[in-house]
Amino acid sequence: MSGFRRLVLELGHGAADRVTMREAAIFAQLLDAELHALFVEDETLLHASALPFAREISPVSLRWRKLESDRMAAELHATAERARRHLMETADAIGVRRTFEIRRGDLALSVSETCAASDIVVLAQPPRESTHGSRRLRETAVQSAASVLNLPPKPGRRHGPIVAAINGADDPTLPVARLIASQSHERLLVLTAGERAARFLPSTAPGDIETALGDLRERLIVVTRTVTPERRGAWTDLAAVRGVPVLVIEQVRGDCSL
Repeated sequence: MSGFRRLVLELGHGAADRVTMREAAIFAQLLDAELHALFVEDETLLHASALPFAREISPVSLRWRKLESDRMAAELHATAERARRHLMETADAIGVRRTFEIRRGDLALSVSETCAASDIVVLAQPPRESTHGSRRLRETAVQSAASVLNLPPKPGRRHGPIVAAINGADDPTLPVARLIASQSHERLLVLTAGERAARFLPSTAPGDIETALGDLRERLIVVTRTVTPERRGAWTDLAAVRGVPVLVIEQVRGDCSL
């Protein structure tokens, strides 16, 4: 057992596409974890729709129209139902346990109240012009006590070594990476910082990992979040450059403080 209970996938801010759902479901299967989908109805939008001067562009007429709270609530409900249906279909096809929850309110607070230390928050690559909600979700996840799975822009390789970048024999990354390697029937490649292991690794910083891996075609990178906060977006960048998921294990265990 990995010790992880759930993969938490927030669907209300850009992760409701089937590709992201499938990638999350596959990873949940490897960890024997539940896929928990959270759809946060942004209360800010609902409050804005109540303002008399609020306007939106109609997707049909392409003209400005009054932003009506009833219509906004109905559209959010329809979007959530569509996301729930897709999530259930995807999870059932992969064969993983799944749950779906709808919350209304602040994004960070909703995720905070939902996640636990045994969770992994899934982060999909944001679009080129990411929304405020997706940026806030990313910042929330990085600052939390939960572990974070950074997905690449496109589905990663289905085969290849599982890479564990560790700082010592007691690094919590090692047993997680070992389990994933066993479950996926792949070999485990251990990079130990400051020592000559399979390949030399000066540190577990994203740049050093990228250099050490070179032309290796790995399936997944697992690393422990260091005490010193990483450069914002560094693990996201590594996932994009390598084209594989990067799982960042949180050392501190306890409730999420988002």
